[in-house]
Amino acid sequence: MQVFEIHKYRGDAFMYIVARTNKHSEEYVRDDVEKMNNMLTPEMRGEGIRYVFALGTIESITKRTGDRTRKKDKNSEAINLLA
Repeated sequence: MQVFEIHKYRGDAFMYIVARTNKHSEEYVRDDVEKMNNMLTPEMRGEGIRYVFALGTIESITKRTGDRTRKKDKNSEAINLLA
């Protein structure tokens, strides 16, 4: 099964996976990437921010991105500190 992803980059550095799907066509996702890149502000472009289409694996669709997992861990730590 094909899995399509949208990756965010700053220059040549991968930042995180913005979206992944197996429910839309490749053309649909590529069009979304183009729209997202067209919506970037001049400041963001100056920082080298860009979105890139990528093929994912079926295993990747069940995994959460590291960024989201780390954020969740930090939030749970903060909640534990407040308790």
